[in-house]
Amino acid sequence: MNQLILVPLSQPDLDEIALAFKQTGWHKPKSIYEAYLKEQLSGHRSVLIARDTGKFCGYVTLKWVSDYLFFSEKNIPEIADLNVLPQYQKKGIGTKLIQACEDLARERERKVIGLGVGLIADYGSAQRLYVHLGYVPDGRGLYYKNMAVKYAEKVMVDDDLVIYLTKIL
Repeated sequence: MNQLILVPLSQPDLDEIALAFKQTGWHKPKSIYEAYLKEQLSGHRSVLIARDTGKFCGYVTLKWVSDYLFFSEKNIPEIADLNVLPQYQKKGIGTKLIQACEDLARERERKVIGLGVGLIADYGSAQRLYVHLGYVPDGRGLYYKNMAVKYAEKVMVDDDLVIYLTKIL
């Protein structure tokens, strides 16, 4: 990393971001970022993109009102989407993006911030990062598509099976 900067998402970024993820084989269409920009403009979400020497390398979003009922009832903003391109991973960019979200939450006088993380092996690096940064389980168990998983219930094990974590700011 030569010169990392974090900036709010803007209209000119949309094509570049969608193309960057397409080139890595991740299906993240432009429509996702168009929706994020609309939510940012309405104040429902903050979106930060990371650039290293001008090149896009990742982004994070912070939802001010979470879809997860426990967070929304407690006024806990949720880090809802963190992605760093593979060639930029393991360089501290994800950490900087998370810390920037924490700073935004502090600016709005929030005392706690949260996030959900998948439970499959693909999320192993993220799980370790969140614990390293001080995030702990919220104690409410597993959730699938924002619904609590009950004892002995069968659910699909995919990206939507998560545990929620919080951090006191």
